Formats: sequence, C-alpha cells, structure tokens
Amino acid sequence: MIKKIIFGAALLVAANALAQQGTASPYSFYGYGDKHFKGPNEIKTMGALAVFNDSLHLNTLNPASYSDLMGTTFSFGASYKENHLRNSHTSDKTNSGSFDYLSVAFPTGKFGVAFGIMPYSFVGYNIQNSGKINGMTEVSQYMGEGGLNRTFLGLSYKINKNFNIGVEGAFLFGNTETNLTKFITNNGQGMPIPRGSRAIDHNYYSGFSINTALNYKQTLNNKLTLFSTVTFSPELELNNDLTQTFETVEALANGQIIEVDTKTTSKSGQKMLLPMNYSLGVGLGNTLKWFVGAEYTAAETSKYNSFYNYDNAIYNNYYKIGVGGFYTPKYNSFTSYLERMTYRAGVNYENTGLVINNEAIKGYNANIGLGLPVGRYNSNINIGFEYGQRGNTNSGLIKENYYGINIGLSFTDFWFQRRKFD
Repeated sequence: MIKKIIFGAALLVAANALAQQGTASPYSFYGYGDKHFKGPNEIKTMGALAVFNDSLHLNTLNPASYSDLMGTTFSFGASYKENHLRNSHTSDKTNSGSFDYLSVAFPTGKFGVAFGIMPYSFVGYNIQNSGKINGMTEVSQYMGEGGLNRTFLGLSYKINKNFNIGVEGAFLFGNTETNLTKFITNNGQGMPIPRGSRAIDHNYYSGFSINTALNYKQTLNNKLTLFSTVTFSPELELNNDLTQTFETVEALANGQIIEVDTKTTSKSGQKMLLPMNYSLGVGLGNTLKWFVGAEYTAAETSKYNSFYNYDNAIYNNYYKIGVGGFYTPKYNSFTSYLERMTYRAGVNYENTGLVINNEAIKGYNANIGLGLPVGRYNSNINIGFEYGQRGNTNSGLIKENYYGINIGLSFTDFWFQRRKFD
C-alpha cells in the first residue's frame, strides 16, 4: 500500500512539474536548450552508463534491459543544481530544480515493458551585455525559458540467456520562448533613450524519436559476469511552429518597459533535427556485489548547422566517455545496514559539439551516490551528489561550475502477477 501511495504522490508532482525551469545555464541559449539526462539517479551516479542492468533497477537509457526485471519496478527522481558562472570580468550564482523522471516497468514472460515521462531539454537563461556603437552604449538583454518533455513506451525481448533486444518509441513535445531586448544609452550606467526594440520567438515542438538496444551478458564463472551493450537512435525530425513578435518598446522613468508597437508573424510546418546517436558500453562484475564499466556515446550534431544559423557559433559532432560502477558489501546482511547499502561513483567527459567564438565547449562531471535499502532488499532510495564544469572564459565566454544533489526512488513489487492463494 505504501508504494502505491508514493506512486500516486509522484504522479501529482510530475504533473505539476512539467512547466518548470530546470536550468540556469547561458549555454541553453543554443539549440533545444540543455539536453536532460534520461536515465535514473542510480545510473547517473555510475557515470551515466547504459551498459549496466540487473533485475531490480530500471535503466531507461537501455530499452533492452527491461526483460531482465524480476517484478514491477517504479522509479521517480528529482534534482537541485547550483551554478557558479564566471567570465573574464565578473561572476554570478544561479540555481535550478527539476522533476527528472517518472517510470514504470514490468516483465511478462520473455518480454519487458516500460513507460513513463521525463524532461527532454530545458531552456533557462538571463544574460545582459553591452557594447559601444558610435560613441553610444548598446545594452542587450537575452532571456529564455521553457523546454521539451518526453513520454516513452519501450519493449524488450529476451532472445536467450545471453541476448536481449529492445526498442523504445518516444513522443517529444513542448515550447520555448526567447526574448531579446535592446536599448541605446548615453553610457553604460545612464538612463536608456526612451525607445528600444524587442524580438520574441515562441517555438512549439512535437515529434517522435526511436531508441534501440542490444544487450549481451555472459557468465564467466560463478562470480563474474561480462556485460556489453549497443544502443542506436536514427536521425529524425521534429515539427516546429514558430510565432515571432517584433515590438517597439519604451522605458519609463521608473524602469518599467511598455510596448508601443507590435507586429506578429507565424511560420508553421518547419522541421528541426534530432541527430543520429549511438553508444557502446562494456562492463564486468558480480551483479549483487560490484560492477565497473565504461561507455562511449556519440551524436551527429554537426548536422545542426543546416538548421541553426548563429552569428558566432557552429556545431561539430558530440561525444562523451563515461566510467563508473558500484559496490555493495553484503546486500542480504542481517546485522549491518551499512553493509546492505550500495556505494556508487562515476565520471564522464564530454565534447558538446558546440563551438562559440572558435572555442569548443567541453566539460566533465563527477558523481558519488548511495543506495539506501527500504524494507526488503529490492526497494531503495538513491541519493547522488555531483560536481561538474563546462566551458571556459576565453574569447568572452562563460565558465560554469555546478554542484547538484539528486534523489531517486526505486521500488519493486509484483503488482501484475497472478496470486496462487487468496
């Protein structure tokens, strides 16, 4: 009963969280925004590896893993992040929080089924800069909010004891709003000349994505198991309806900005790219004791150049390398709770593919986590702590250092199995 109550509460939280602002990064200005990690908390704290799967935890990075689950598995997660932003002149601090995922999976014979909802990307920035034009100072403010959400349905089939295959279809939907306001001032701190301009873009996105996976698992001896995984998502396109508003605005003495004149145009039926991506992973471990793995992920983000036209930015291809694992001293210990806990850690390095002012935007991320057993050993609360860095301060760019905490719930039960006794 308690698990069903928590499941219902999580549904309410997720339903009210889809309009949230889950990022405060200036780099969410580009593309669809910051792409959100689509796996559960326990996988994120192990270096974000699709290759790991067991019978207790739902790995939504890997649809081939669903048929390995031993019972109905419910997962829910949320996170909080604090960003420290710095350029060559100044620094600032922002924070954001998000609902991360809500998913349910269950096995049925050789098949496994999973479905759920989670964010796909976030847009959230507020940037102001200034520059000299003919002895005057132009002040520009860039603001953005919104993002895309992702609902998915996946199916896995166990071919034999070594091979699983899986496919997952997802529907992406959401909207973003970006706002650019410009004024000319007498100096960097003076009152603005009464009139300025504002351009507002409302983008509405919808479309489908597909993710496929193949798992190979080989028992080497009584204690060691070899894990390997390949995932692949083909190139697809999203529908994009764009409404653009151009305004003449006026700044009042009290600082309020009002619209003087407005013109609106609409463009429907445009197409935006979801690039092809794939991952290759390998790992070794004792499923109930320890695991260590590594994974390479890549995406053809260079094709974004045909869809986005930025004055100072282009895209190369994306890649990420991750390493991580876990250790559980004794999962069935009757005398020590600490021995039943799972200790996780992972790191990854990524080249986002984004190049601004001829500077490649790269970053790294380190995580540690704890799995806290709840009741029987097949349910737990997972807490993760992360530290990461992205970008640099060269060529007028912004360097991000961020700290985060992630909380996930993973419960396993047997809701859909027929009882032998009433």
